[in-house]
Amino acid sequence: MPKYFLLSFDDGTVHDKRFVELLNRYQIPCTFNLNSGLENFVWEFEGHPVVRQQLADTVEQYRGHEIASHSLTHPRLDTLYPPQLRREVEEDCNALKNIFSLDEIGFGVPFTACDEREVKIIRKYVRYIRLSEFCESFALPADPYHIPIHGLYNQPDIRERIKAFAESDLAEALFVMAGHSYEFEVLDHWEYMEELLQYILSFDFEIVTTMEFVNSCYPQS
Repeated sequence: MPKYFLLSFDDGTVHDKRFVELLNRYQIPCTFNLNSGLENFVWEFEGHPVVRQQLADTVEQYRGHEIASHSLTHPRLDTLYPPQLRREVEEDCNALKNIFSLDEIGFGVPFTACDEREVKIIRKYVRYIRLSEFCESFALPADPYHIPIHGLYNQPDIRERIKAFAESDLAEALFVMAGHSYEFEVLDHWEYMEELLQYILSFDFEIVTTMEFVNSCYPQS
């Protein structure tokens, strides 16, 4: 039975272009979680400006990968009233579906706050929810609305975690690796990331997008 390995990267900055080129070199699919309401927003990470992309210009760039919602403006979801949360999800999903010609869409939670109140609202608009909570177990989640993260690409023990996943004796198993492409640029991690992708490919994983995983393991009735 397969061991599913998913890459789930957030925010849609200009550095996604180089990251996609790297992924394509190794024929590795990735899920990119985007915010359609922040195209002109610039912030700083480690003292460096981080610039987002104009999404209408990225349709070809992301071809072969998955686009998912990351909310309209990247708020902490637990600070929102239900009407605000519905707007954040519905408007972003509709905008991304329109830009990228999508029939269905998933959702990657921004920041780390998302409890069952938020899940209950978000799931009405999306096929799945990728949480921002870490999980030690590689067992498949009970449903597609509670997909955890198993490791960040740059955490010190990421290779050990991936090796433990490869050696797991679960009949079906899941590993979700997350991060942001702007970290590769600011932290000078491009070579590190390429070596990590090569390491992942050394195992017999089923590397798929999040939507492909969900449709395979949680078929709709």
